[in-house]
Amino acid sequence: MSETPRQKGRPKDPLKTQAILQAARKLFLEQGLEVTTAEIARVAGVAKATLYANFSDKEHLIEAVLRQESDLTISDHGDHDFAQRHHLPLIEVLTAFGYRFVRFINQRELTGWDRLIASAAVRHPDLPGRFYAAGPGRAQQMLEAIIAEAIEAGTLRACDPQEAADELAGLWLGMTSLAIKLGARHPLSDDEIKQRVERALDVFLRAYSLAPG
Repeated sequence: MSETPRQKGRPKDPLKTQAILQAARKLFLEQGLEVTTAEIARVAGVAKATLYANFSDKEHLIEAVLRQESDLTISDHGDHDFAQRHHLPLIEVLTAFGYRFVRFINQRELTGWDRLIASAAVRHPDLPGRFYAAGPGRAQQMLEAIIAEAIEAGTLRACDPQEAADELAGLWLGMTSLAIKLGARHPLSDDEIKQRVERALDVFLRAYSLAPG
């Protein structure tokens, strides 16, 4: 997938880097992996050399776009919000996490990402795993950490944090996420997201909480 070696010695402009990522995101979703780096640079309003000063080849650009997108599964502020979890009640931490998680999955655009990743995997079999580890996998690890800490604190009963996190994610998503992805129903409204997150947490905490009620 490489087209040009990285240009060394050029300082990176964060605004140009973001413009490249935004243009690449748009064009990858519209045209797939066949879009050229020249077209991405044109839409971003930068020289092709500037693109390669930031990303050594198209594969690294794809990975950067996917990582940025997958960060939405965690929070609008990345790891910062996760670091604040120790100062809040468990229900508040899980509710905030659930809202961001379901809003991300609620996007119909995810179908485009599925196609893009599947297409990339033909030539780069390791890319889906790297994408998962960079975004959804990292979100899963955060959820497991929240649950493991609650178990240690005596808020949740002893269990396998990985299995519990997987069950909670399943409650949040259900079959509705598949229907949205296939276009069989409209995306969830804000009220529906709120209800879905809170109902799932009610079921989860009834099963796992040590607190009465």
